[in-house]
Amino acid sequence: MLNPFTAQAKINRIQQDVLYPLYTMHSSQENTDHAWLLAETGRAIAIHQGYIEKVCRSRLVAVIFKIIKLLGGADQLTEKDFDSFTAYVNDGGIKGMVKMLLSVEKEKTFVAELQYLPGNVQVNAPQMLEKSKSLHKDFITGFFKETYGTSHNIPAKLQINFKKSDDFIERLTLLAAENLRRNGLT
Repeated sequence: MLNPFTAQAKINRIQQDVLYPLYTMHSSQENTDHAWLLAETGRAIAIHQGYIEKVCRSRLVAVIFKIIKLLGGADQLTEKDFDSFTAYVNDGGIKGMVKMLLSVEKEKTFVAELQYLPGNVQVNAPQMLEKSKSLHKDFITGFFKETYGTSHNIPAKLQINFKKSDDFIERLTLLAAENLRRNGLT
């Protein structure tokens, strides 16, 4: 069962751990390529994978999301988005994502891992990735603003990481759409 009293602190910890490789200046940031930073992000997600899956299975989280929507919050997320994401996680998507992020051949691994997901999750993948690209942009922009103030203060390497991550999500979106066409799921 999800403990609502410790959930916020745990989610904040996960957020810090996942953002650290790509979006925080650290001693090896300047000399580390984007693919390796994605792998480090995958390692951070893997550490917290069980908790992320627990949150996505939680009825409490689903009820809270519906209350937030009822009160006019979470403007960018629809119930369909929420259901698609939780289905993705609950059907093994986080496991596949971690495997892909840790892989040297990320795109090839993404396509292979997509095949293990149920058809409905594969059908939702392009839209879910498109939505995640939009949410990624908004979230990281807000994180940068909170951390660095103006855009002029954001280190160039972090801006480059953001652009490369955005391009990577776009490429995964295209690969997910190609998967649908190739498998006749459109």
